[in-house]
Amino acid sequence: MILYIHIPFCTSKCGYCAFNSYTDHDDFKEAYIHALCEDLKHSLLQNFQNPIRITSIFFGGGTPNTLPVKSYEKIFECIHKYCYLYPNCEITAEANPDLISQEWCVGMKHLGVGRISVGVQSFFADKLLFLQREHKQNQISYAIESIYQSGIENTSIDLIYDTPQDSKKRIFTEIENASKLPINHLSAYSLSIEKGTKLAKITTQNPQNQSYCQEARDALRHYGFSQYEVSNYARGYKVAHNLAYWNAQEYIGCGAGAVGRIGDRRIYSHSSIPSYIKTPTEKRYEFLSKQDLRMENIFLGLRCEIGVDVDLLDEKKITALIEENKCHLVGNKLVANDYFLADEIALWLM
Repeated sequence: MILYIHIPFCTSKCGYCAFNSYTDHDDFKEAYIHALCEDLKHSLLQNFQNPIRITSIFFGGGTPNTLPVKSYEKIFECIHKYCYLYPNCEITAEANPDLISQEWCVGMKHLGVGRISVGVQSFFADKLLFLQREHKQNQISYAIESIYQSGIENTSIDLIYDTPQDSKKRIFTEIENASKLPINHLSAYSLSIEKGTKLAKITTQNPQNQSYCQEARDALRHYGFSQYEVSNYARGYKVAHNLAYWNAQEYIGCGAGAVGRIGDRRIYSHSSIPSYIKTPTEKRYEFLSKQDLRMENIFLGLRCEIGVDVDLLDEKKITALIEENKCHLVGNKLVANDYFLADEIALWLM
């Protein structure tokens, strides 16, 4: 079982952000941690043979490093009380470069965090300005170095491409800059302007008229990053938490706006921080049919190296995809030759 914990606090809202995050709720932080611990107790004990065994934990946001180490001490105390962590349990925390300090990293490492995912997004000042990021270029290397010096072994960064500032040359420069950092993983996302975001108030669609996904992939390959999912590239490290999602494994979600899935139930928490604090164990359930679960398996499996169990698919369609060089077989799994075509293939297989 894997565990996702949502930290919804931010110092500012980025232009592209459609996640459940808030910039004006700092006064709720102490009460939120108390509610989160109640949620963790309820979620980790309910319907499970005690103690439940956790293989990975992911602190997402929001901005998890807006919380001090003392808050995480309370969270981890609760986690250790109500579940069992495998000895090699992968524990990840997302972080923003401008808020990273070596002291915070050392404290998190002491609690068991072995991986930090840093929201770099770009090494160019004009692009950071367009994306409405708070950090500056010169804060990136300092943040990554702070993580490295703390002894945390695994560091990943996020980059965004397909902004109006991008060109083929700049994409390669972005990846070249990333390759010089002591990181072993990179996530590259095409900019999507979602309804309700700050960028959506400026433009209804991306003003960039072409995609640089192939250029990004080529540059990442050139600098030693191996693609194992649509947006994820390894340089010696593949994320266990991500792989569990793509393998359609069950997961627990705790925190405001967090989502989980146990069996045929999708489980939702309150999105509003005040509502969550008031009733952290109150959940909304969505019941999934066998067809829903099959669809999820196909869409998730095809977008990465895991692939889809052939027992879920039509044999004639499998043969057609292989003959057209769209997919190949690895054991009893159908794997897409190009992960960027995964959604198109999945829809055809449905």
